[in-house]
Amino acid sequence: MNAVEASGLELRAGGRSVFSGIDLEAPVGSMVVVRGRSGAGKTSLLLTLAGRMRATSGGLRVLGEELPGRAGAVRRRVALAEVRGVNDLDDALTVEQHVAERLVLHQPWYRPWVSKDQVAEQIARVERAVAVTAETGADVPALRPREFVSDIDPLERMALGVVLALIGRPDVIVVDDVDSLRRSEDRRRAWESLSALRHTSAIPLTVLASCSDTSDIRWHAGDDRILIDLQDSPATEGAS
Repeated sequence: MNAVEASGLELRAGGRSVFSGIDLEAPVGSMVVVRGRSGAGKTSLLLTLAGRMRATSGGLRVLGEELPGRAGAVRRRVALAEVRGVNDLDDALTVEQHVAERLVLHQPWYRPWVSKDQVAEQIARVERAVAVTAETGADVPALRPREFVSDIDPLERMALGVVLALIGRPDVIVVDDVDSLRRSEDRRRAWESLSALRHTSAIPLTVLASCSDTSDIRWHAGDDRILIDLQDSPATEGAS
């Protein structure tokens, strides 16, 4: 089964094409990497695949649901890590406060509270899931629960966004702009952790991520990651 199927997908705004000609078949449990320079339409494409934006033309089916008609059903199963300008983290809150707020949103209305143990377990669950084996050489991005978001480093901030996205146990997560991590080592760790996350998830997890430069991704023999290249003309390629 495919998590995402797109054919001739196009988005136009302000009299110009934001992206066009997107053809994609992404199996459940795969990773889709959207590459393009600033302004190429990466974020808009991710939000369209996540049911948050409406394409101008073309066909799109996500998790078996036809878009845009079933956008509500798709949004319930596709979660966003932090996308700047869409669901920004609050710099004035701590890591554990963010996790607690998100947990409450996913609980019944008659349980508007969570315990510290619940918060700690959510953070530990994701950290265990992205514990990459020694073969990859990647470390686990540790989160410090009582640190304010304004004080954590960019890799920790991205990890927190992923933690929050995973709380609702989605089928697909969206991670925008991995290049916001300035250090090459951090970008490499992020890519390896995202790959490990989908392989260790209790349910098949599909990852949609974007970047400007894929040089920090370690492509492996038989790699099932899919590359959508918006650098010049939008075209889907198999990663090899």
